[in-house]
Amino acid sequence: MRQIHVVIAPGSVDWWIMNLSFLICGIILYRSSKHHKWSNRQEGIARFITFVLICNVVTHHIYFFSLGDWSLKHNLPLQLCAMSELIAISMLLTRSQFLYELLLCWSAGAIHAFITPELTHGYGALENTAYVVSHGGVILTALFANWSLGFTPRKNSWIKIFLFTQLTLPVIGAVNYLTGANYMFLSEPPAANNPMIIGKWPWYIVSLELVVLVHFYLFYRIHVWVAKVRDRSVLKVEGEED
Repeated sequence: MRQIHVVIAPGSVDWWIMNLSFLICGIILYRSSKHHKWSNRQEGIARFITFVLICNVVTHHIYFFSLGDWSLKHNLPLQLCAMSELIAISMLLTRSQFLYELLLCWSAGAIHAFITPELTHGYGALENTAYVVSHGGVILTALFANWSLGFTPRKNSWIKIFLFTQLTLPVIGAVNYLTGANYMFLSEPPAANNPMIIGKWPWYIVSLELVVLVHFYLFYRIHVWVAKVRDRSVLKVEGEED
């Protein structure tokens, strides 16, 4: 099996390439859609993001199937960011408010994926690119849905998403038990040196619950703030047009 875990050291060349790539994509997306108009342009960008994310997901599975290296243990989309990528695609296609709120909270995990990158499918140009597209895509899609598609998180939706997230844990835990996998790092902590991981199994999971709750709230507040900035910007543009 070719599947290997690679930890990218913070501050290394690969780390900078990943983070700068994400930052550049974010700037381009913001500059392309910053006027917050519900127009054909915004819909075109939404379709483009959807296309890129779908291609990223499909390419992943085709690539590992072609190597004879696809397995239930490694390639099911059950890591948080892999599920978030599917949610991002579904949200853009359905424009579901619940999926938007789920995405904005779950995208919090993608931030740590850039701070302490851990490639769980091997190292190389394709794997590195897929990693940036997957993790960066969920963060930027949630923000794009807010500033360009008009989504705003409902009051206290972060609490509901946290409770919903708890329902996924026993299901994924069961999959891990049956396949010997480590989806969502429920079986053992990630290899990356993340200060949020405290203790050994199962105690680090308990500490992570508190960390997740705080992150969900912070991302909820960020999106509330972005929505307020967006609305002020729309009023300003409409005032100038009048």
